[in-house]
Amino acid sequence: MHRPNWIALAAVVGLTSGCGRPATEADCDEIVERIARLELERRKLSPEAVADEIATAKQSLRETSMKECVGKRLTDESMACVRAAQSSREIIEDCFD
Repeated sequence: MHRPNWIALAAVVGLTSGCGRPATEADCDEIVERIARLELERRKLSPEAVADEIATAKQSLRETSMKECVGKRLTDESMACVRAAQSSREIIEDCFD
């Protein structure tokens, strides 16, 4: 399987140095999973393929980019936006200042 480019982006997507709290590994996993799920479902993959790709994406993140995400500033509002987003683009463009 290939590693989608948007997975690397998810690790550093707009997490700022302003208000909020430090992002945890669980936060970063949740952001990546939400972006991956929305993108893969948009491509109309089977639930099994979606689950496999998300597992691959999370492993890739742990191996390469987790240090770029964990500890960055994150607000509760940003996480609420991630959870409510209807597309990966919405997360990337609207959820982080």
